[in-house]
Amino acid sequence: MKTLYRSLSAVLLAGTLCPCWAHHGGTSTSQGPGTPIETNTPLTLPKGGTVVYSRAEIASFRKFADFHPENIDSFQFYSVGVSHGLLDCLTATVTLPYTIKTQDSIGTAHGIGDARFALLFGFNYTPGEGLKINEEEDTAVNLGESNKTYFGVTTSMTTPLGQNRLDLNTGTVQGPLQPGFGTPSFQFGLSMVKGLNEHLSIAADTSYDVFTRRQDGQKYGNEWRVDVAGVYEIYADKEAFFQRLDGVLELNYLNIARDQADFLPEEATGGQILYLTPGFRTKVGDFNFGAGVKLPIATRLNEHSLQQGSEGKEKVRYLFTVSTYF
Repeated sequence: MKTLYRSLSAVLLAGTLCPCWAHHGGTSTSQGPGTPIETNTPLTLPKGGTVVYSRAEIASFRKFADFHPENIDSFQFYSVGVSHGLLDCLTATVTLPYTIKTQDSIGTAHGIGDARFALLFGFNYTPGEGLKINEEEDTAVNLGESNKTYFGVTTSMTTPLGQNRLDLNTGTVQGPLQPGFGTPSFQFGLSMVKGLNEHLSIAADTSYDVFTRRQDGQKYGNEWRVDVAGVYEIYADKEAFFQRLDGVLELNYLNIARDQADFLPEEATGGQILYLTPGFRTKVGDFNFGAGVKLPIATRLNEHSLQQGSEGKEKVRYLFTVSTYF
């Protein structure tokens, strides 16, 4: 039974010229075989099941002469997490990030970020039977052989563990370059997945992040995400050491509200970005590996010419994940 769960269960969750930079790392709950890279999955773990996982997101930014020597160079987000099945329909996740953020004139700020605590409630719909909460049979499901559509409701919060008053020898680090936000944030989300045939499944999610106001009056802009993904099973052999290979293709939409300072909206913050993310997942032995390349293909930033280092101004984002089930 553990081998079956290992094969089919998903890991669950869990500036001086430019005041709004790409300071957020991803928090996707997709980690297991058959799941996307960025789009969240609604699949829950079995009661008592535990997954340990890690994720890396590396973003390098386009640089412009008008911003020299203040260009943002790169952001790196690394995280480790543990997910545990409280019930067959309820999975809890704790994630701890570590960030490395580099600006040409300031240098590199790094440290532990804000921990995230998440709960996922899973349920499903069967034609002719209606909605039901997930039971044990829904935690190790082969989507290609199931006529069910799976749904999830996610809620999470962060706690401000990360340092948010960091100074370097070259000067004070601006807010979005700090490892932590200095205030809690809250996220609410919905997700779904459906097997279309023996090899192909489609997943979608939407989520909204709310950032609370800091004591100094700073408030980061709330974020709305919508993601759609297709996952195609290229190869599968449960008895082999190399058990599975999935191809993944996603569209990821991000809408960021303006940051605020003293209750007033800040210039050169916020906007809309659409990403294309091709990637793959593979299961080797007891470990699942995932990788993707996140490319901004359409942007509509509020003050585009002033927002070097913002989401949408990346050259590329590289995504990597690894997980295992106990």
